[in-house]
Amino acid sequence: MRGRPELLSAASFRQLHAANGAAATARFCAMLPAMRDPALLEECRALRSDVEGFPTIEALRAAPGWPALDVRLRRLLGTPRLLPAPSPPPPSSDPARVRAVHWNLEHGNEYAQIERALLTHPGLRDADLVLLNEVDLGMARSGNRDVAADLAKALGLHGVFGALFLELTPGRDDDLRFAARRENQESLFGVTILSRWPITGARVVDLPSPGHIQFDVERMIGRHIALAAGIERPGAPFVAVSTHLEVHRTRAHRATQVRVLADALRDEPRPVILAGDFNSHTFDRGLWHAPLAGALALLLTPGGALRRRLLHPDEGPAREPLFDELRGAGFEWAPFTDHEPTLRLRFDRLEELHALFGPAHGLARRLFARAERRSRLRLDWFAGRGWRGGRGSTVADLDGPGRASDHAPLVAEFPPALLHPAAPG
Repeated sequence: MRGRPELLSAASFRQLHAANGAAATARFCAMLPAMRDPALLEECRALRSDVEGFPTIEALRAAPGWPALDVRLRRLLGTPRLLPAPSPPPPSSDPARVRAVHWNLEHGNEYAQIERALLTHPGLRDADLVLLNEVDLGMARSGNRDVAADLAKALGLHGVFGALFLELTPGRDDDLRFAARRENQESLFGVTILSRWPITGARVVDLPSPGHIQFDVERMIGRHIALAAGIERPGAPFVAVSTHLEVHRTRAHRATQVRVLADALRDEPRPVILAGDFNSHTFDRGLWHAPLAGALALLLTPGGALRRRLLHPDEGPAREPLFDELRGAGFEWAPFTDHEPTLRLRFDRLEELHALFGPAHGLARRLFARAERRSRLRLDWFAGRGWRGGRGSTVADLDGPGRASDHAPLVAEFPPALLHPAAPG
């Protein structure tokens, strides 16, 4: 049983099962590419064709056909896609605790490295819960894979995918190199939850987003979301939430996103595991003075003070108020963080600096080289509500150019939940 064949007929499946047994058949089926939904592909392509000719979100929303397009887009982006496990996952090695992984996958551009790490890395393998950000479905940059479904198969877990955006281009930055002039298929980009236990009641929580930047500049339509799902752990069910907050606006905007998410979870009585890329970089982008203020801070702040600011964005005068919102909603994050960096800042990806320095960009790039080396950010977080503490750490040596992702993964352990967890009133 070698290779990754595209199709397995019913007759072939029966022959395989008869010759090798259920366990071998399940292992083989896990190697197969995820089956694709032709109706989903057709609708994604049709919607992309209908909206990509508009230069701005305002022009699109002013078009006579917008109300009908809006309904179709909401249906497409607001419907979670359940991914059944290929066979019942084995029981947890430690039923008293939940071992969780969070990882921003950088779309899945380096899919083979990601899958290998989740299967074999001592800190990541055999997780009970895997929460993923920046997950592609049908993007050329990641090989037009259904990244969530392929990982669910490879890991033998239940899964659910929620879409943030329908992309109108192959992407940005390194994406164009990975796309290699291929065309996108479904063109979706989202978040995922994978679980050892069955997933029920999955829902998408829309978060306020800078739609004009995302459509007009980045050429994608949609919004940031939180994907929430019930995890039917025997005798101790809980809720898992994967979210990806915005990066282009201010700290106050991210706090507003967390407030909306907290409101959506206000009446949830079960314990909650929340993870995501919070984009907690501590800078206010999108303001007229933001590029210069950010540049001066990165260049002039003493090294120790800059490290504290970037690795402890939940503290200090530049802290992200989103953490105040989490605290007010009954969440704690301190047990699950070691305050190690999860992203190495790359100034060539910051369009504000290109605009700020213009023709002098080359000189500015050399000037910022030292600041770039010390600008390592804590963007990714676990938080929990209704648990008896816990612990967590950052997994090193999987992030950076040429590696599995630009983000480092996190691992966390959630011990037995409180007997009667309750959300704040």
